[in-house]
Amino acid sequence: MGCKVLKVLFVSVLLFFLSFDLSGVGIVPKPVYSQVKEGVIVVNSETGIYVENELEESALFIQKLISKTTGLPVERIYQLQDNAIILNLDNQREDLGDEGYEIDICSDNIVFTVYNESALFYATQSFLQLLPAEVYSSESFKSEYEVTQLFIRDYPRFAWRGMMLDVSRQFFDVDFIKKYIDWLSAHKINIFHWHLTDDEGWRIEIEKYPLLTEKGAWRGENEVLPPAYGSGDERYGGYYTQQEIREIVEYAKKRNVSILPEIDMPGHSRAVTVTYPEVLCLSNDTSTSVQGIPQNVWCAGREENFNMITDILQETADLFPFEYIHIGGDEVNMQIWESCERCAKLMEQEGFDDVKELQSWFVRRVEAIVEGMDKKMIGWNEIMDGGDLGENTAVIAWQGSDYGVRGVKEGYDVIMAPAQYLYFDMAQSPDEQGHSWAGKVPLERVYQFDPHMPEEELTRFEIDNIMGVQAALWSEYLDSPDGIAEYQTYPRLSALAELAWTPQDMRDWDEFYERLTFNHLERLYNMGISFRLPPPDVIYSDGYIKAVQPFGEKVIRYDESGNTPTFESPVLNKPIKTDRADSFRFRTFYRSQGSITMPAFPYPVAEWNPETTPLNYEEVVYDISDFIDMAGDYNVMFRLRSGRNGLLVRKVSLYVNGDLVDEDIHDGVMAAGRTSNNIYSLALENFSKGDKIKLGIEMQGRWGVDTFGDILLYNSAKWQLNSDD
Repeated sequence: MGCKVLKVLFVSVLLFFLSFDLSGVGIVPKPVYSQVKEGVIVVNSETGIYVENELEESALFIQKLISKTTGLPVERIYQLQDNAIILNLDNQREDLGDEGYEIDICSDNIVFTVYNESALFYATQSFLQLLPAEVYSSESFKSEYEVTQLFIRDYPRFAWRGMMLDVSRQFFDVDFIKKYIDWLSAHKINIFHWHLTDDEGWRIEIEKYPLLTEKGAWRGENEVLPPAYGSGDERYGGYYTQQEIREIVEYAKKRNVSILPEIDMPGHSRAVTVTYPEVLCLSNDTSTSVQGIPQNVWCAGREENFNMITDILQETADLFPFEYIHIGGDEVNMQIWESCERCAKLMEQEGFDDVKELQSWFVRRVEAIVEGMDKKMIGWNEIMDGGDLGENTAVIAWQGSDYGVRGVKEGYDVIMAPAQYLYFDMAQSPDEQGHSWAGKVPLERVYQFDPHMPEEELTRFEIDNIMGVQAALWSEYLDSPDGIAEYQTYPRLSALAELAWTPQDMRDWDEFYERLTFNHLERLYNMGISFRLPPPDVIYSDGYIKAVQPFGEKVIRYDESGNTPTFESPVLNKPIKTDRADSFRFRTFYRSQGSITMPAFPYPVAEWNPETTPLNYEEVVYDISDFIDMAGDYNVMFRLRSGRNGLLVRKVSLYVNGDLVDEDIHDGVMAAGRTSNNIYSLALENFSKGDKIKLGIEMQGRWGVDTFGDILLYNSAKWQLNSDD
């Protein structure tokens, strides 16, 4: 046998790996160490699985996984032979940790070595990524596969690598949840945070309180919950039975995914209060939550409520073996408590002067309930407000990394999930659907995040309290089109997987994007994921439409009559000469999957950036003489490229040879959260060759100067652009 199952000291192995070449391995997330050797091994119908130790259950699952993915039998063998996949559990390899693995592929066999049996799953996922991407599609099975000989040693940066899916605003059936878990596990994501309850629907069967699902799981014209987020007047909703939940939990367990259930309280509870209205405060308060929802808060002063909460959490704890239960705790409309006689009495008894203290009291009360079930409580970062929590409680920092810093300094275990980087419900560009209150969150921004970004503020001990990282997909805007949940998740989750798994000093955006484009998108395509493609970057200049050509298999297709390009439309592979650029539309395609549709934009005449943007309003002047060749009516348009804070403009002026000839005065906002009134109209009545023409823009940064953007100038007679293009 060429590959031997060896027990090697960690120090020796580490020294050996320092010289390893990382090229040639297109795995996502990127392995810690890898070395490509010379030669290949052929995996075919003769390849079997040999178990070195007692790994019966894992061996069976790994066998089925490889067989299902490749279409090969990969039968269990009981005598070591050439062309075998050897599963080796080595109790001396503590250096690999519970999730680390080694893969050694030689000319005669393939060896997976792990310290913990569950890590075989991660070894298998990496091995499958060494095969052609077509193995992820059952329509492309082959009789044999050549696999490059190499060595990989790998283990995760963080123990907590999570993804949250909101199933309250939009309901996803069991089959989709299983697919979603499959896709997460293929990326070595090990926590599925299941947001099961909120104002718009209760999704978990609680046998002691059947109305929660009989009524609270449904929206519609004649339901207790009104239509919301595209559900329409027809009855919409659904829930997961306890049997379905047990099935999903077991399904996830086999794929190394733990499920974190979330039962949101004391706010975000309209689905409870409309089905069991006795849980509400004795109050006629008409105030609403930040989302505009009335009467969605549990009454803190009603003692019976905590009996109900105990019952709900007990059934939840019985269904989910994971050590944590998430209780929400965010965005509570505490004003309702202020006018409730029961809450007022409780505050007097406890000596509270502010309802924020009541919020903290409520959270600590629920914490005691959770810990009484031998579970640990976890919540959004608001649970830190108002008082000390138990040492076992953990916090998810969603409002920003600074909340994570605060959490670890106060002694809590923290999961970093800042919305500005990791909320996948945020739009990915100014032209796409999604939230924008936390800014646009394109793929590169996800990859830029480092959960240890604020480490200069933290001690080594405090940094160790950062358990990991997690993204979230809230589903308000996921009602349409088909596949939008996948579109919002991928390939951003591929970036999340790498920042959660791969050491920070090994991560490089350009290298990751190359692996993603030339290897991983094809895997996602064959998995059947409707992933997002970046829209084309197309400009019109000097009478020609030109485009920045995308990587790899992606192409740009166009339609010259203003219609949406299809897979059958012509490919833009060279500049197009035209005097009607405004009638063209463009889409990026990866095989049959297309991006959003975009027009061609005029060539930018200038840009703004952090260095040129003033903190307070002042005029910034740009020379645009090279871009003007005739008199006429012109529009100036501002287009944000990146950054959160944005740009404010209140006047644009046109100067010819130093003289003011026209100006447009109105407030324009160019920001990730809101873009409005960003077109300014100017008239150039006379033009002579050689005129010195300048734009004066009175502008300032919006809350800061972190943004980059383009300033577009176009003749309004030739173009029909608007601020929504």
